[in-house]
Amino acid sequence: MPTAMVTFNGRITLPTNVRKELGLKTGDSVDFVEIEKGRFAIKCSGDSLSRLNRAVAIEEPDKVIQ
Repeated sequence: MPTAMVTFNGRITLPTNVRKELGLKTGDSVDFVEIEKGRFAIKCSGDSLSRLNRAVAIEEPDKVIQ
């Protein structure tokens, strides 16, 4: 089971294999979902920077670049 240490500021670093399995990239957000009292699951958030960047289209005079 992968583990992470909590820093003085309350931060953790997700292990590499967890980030890969969730498909997380720099700038992505995660949600902590309580599955029962005292137990949480981690899931990808829908508002991550890389997902938002892919969703935004840049308009030019006669075309849309996506």
